[in-house]
Amino acid sequence: MAFVSNGNVTIHYEVEGEGEPLVLQHGFFGSIQDWYEYGYVEALKRRFRLLLIDARGHGASAKPHQPEEYSLYLRALDVVKVLDAQKIEKCHYLGYSMGGWIGFGLMKWFPARFRSFVLSAIQPYAMETLGMREAVATLERWVPQLPISEARKERFLSNDREALLAAVAENRTDNAEALRNLTVPCLLMAGDRDAIYQAVRQSSRLSGRIELVTIPGADHNATLSRSDRVIPELKRFLEGT
Repeated sequence: MAFVSNGNVTIHYEVEGEGEPLVLQHGFFGSIQDWYEYGYVEALKRRFRLLLIDARGHGASAKPHQPEEYSLYLRALDVVKVLDAQKIEKCHYLGYSMGGWIGFGLMKWFPARFRSFVLSAIQPYAMETLGMREAVATLERWVPQLPISEARKERFLSNDREALLAAVAENRTDNAEALRNLTVPCLLMAGDRDAIYQAVRQSSRLSGRIELVTIPGADHNATLSRSDRVIPELKRFLEGT
């Protein structure tokens, strides 16, 4: 297990494969194990040097309970600290859901470190997080009903609730400007059954550097789990850049 420090917060990450570096950043409630479970690591490690990062508050990374420790800037800096530790000057970035939101911070504060962005199941506009706080408080009620593996359900339920609540204590601000100011190619991916799909479509028009890929029949979770649809589009886009 590899760790890097950002101030007083330790961030866990793993490195797999060889080739061009590609960061994989999971979503809220998740961990780097999601990328293994859904076949991303196995499918990509022959072509890319994968940097799988547990976001602060998740997985094996530190889990502070103070909301100020979860600013978008600090979360973006966590990624850059991993790049620095691995002596990587530039890389590609794949972020799912919350990981995509962290991608907006990387576009805003650290654009020179990235060759491209792939943001899945995320939109850049301001959003209140009350629903996410309610989801944390009711994990036992809805997680058993999810169409996911028992192992992933267990990972959801074993999260540090206080850390997750701190992570979504503040509403998300508008980050559309990050897409407007893109200097590298960006792929936005979303399922057409995701509640945020129309917002993602709208945001895809913010820059000529953005490509939108729709995953038919996919909801928010399936935009990750349907790796059979996502990985071919991901490979095509990255090879084209």
